[in-house]
Amino acid sequence: MKAVVVNKPGDVQITEIEKPKPNSRDVVARVLHCGVCATDISIINGTLNLYKVAEVQYPVRIGHEWVGEIVEAGSETKRLKPGDVIISDNNYSCGVCEFCLRGEYYLCRESRAIGTLGNAWPGAFAEYMIIPERLAFKVPDNVPSDIAALVEPASIGLFGLTRAPLGPGSTLLVMGTGAISMGGMACAKGYGIGKTILAGRKDSKLEIGKKLGADVLVNMGKEDISSVVMRETNGMGATIVLDATGSPELLNTSVSLARDFGCIVLPGFYEQLVSGFAIDNAIARNCTIIGSAGAQDIQRRILDLLANGRVDLGPMITHRYPFNQILEAFKAMEKSNDTRCKIMIDF
Repeated sequence: MKAVVVNKPGDVQITEIEKPKPNSRDVVARVLHCGVCATDISIINGTLNLYKVAEVQYPVRIGHEWVGEIVEAGSETKRLKPGDVIISDNNYSCGVCEFCLRGEYYLCRESRAIGTLGNAWPGAFAEYMIIPERLAFKVPDNVPSDIAALVEPASIGLFGLTRAPLGPGSTLLVMGTGAISMGGMACAKGYGIGKTILAGRKDSKLEIGKKLGADVLVNMGKEDISSVVMRETNGMGATIVLDATGSPELLNTSVSLARDFGCIVLPGFYEQLVSGFAIDNAIARNCTIIGSAGAQDIQRRILDLLANGRVDLGPMITHRYPFNQILEAFKAMEKSNDTRCKIMIDF
């Protein structure tokens, strides 16, 4: 089968490798769609730097925002069968250690990110994907497969938001117009959150956010974000700020726009040490800072939102490329930045 492998920074190729064979409790799926993430591009360029929290181990088979149709199922699988459309957790875990048995999968010592960092599980920019059945989620019949591929980026934003006061009395400020921030915002609307304010710098992306449920749009190149937020919150500030920009310059702004006892959710990697962060502003006002890089079982919740018509992630897809043009899609990530939300690879 064909798969995308990054051999080293700057060296990415479509390579012929052996098609995976399932063990007794695995499933093998034919990949249908896979989104391109900024992390994929950082791995290709060799610029991903999380300051020793985790490092890329080359060569790595990339791709983690995927959906596929099962073509083979191991002899001991019980829940899934060939023909089922699935997505997966974004981390492998062993399933048998004390942490996994308690449901704390992300504490598993055998944890492996899918297609990204460390000793990565082979990623989904490939014709076929293998995954243990217990880490796969069946996509409801009424959810289009390409929309299901958007669950992974949306889950990063939503996971942080579920650890904040996500309810109808809350005001959400979203900083940034990427897939993680806008996907998380759309899911928050599905959960019934109150007013949502979306801030960015490109009108075309803000219009996508409007389709995803943003109530107030702020172009920070034309309007003062602080004035808008205070106007829309009666001078209180936002209950929750979701800042996925990864911009050190905006971090202090995000903290200042949260109300006292508010929450600042950070799902965007900064990839650098952040100097000049006025952390006392958060401490003195009893704010909570929430990191969000992954979740356990959050994907199932988003599939339920999609199946019940509570959220439509479709507007996030702005560009499409066939798998045989995936190298061109990687180059398009930077060229199309002004209009891009999610580039989808169709197999």
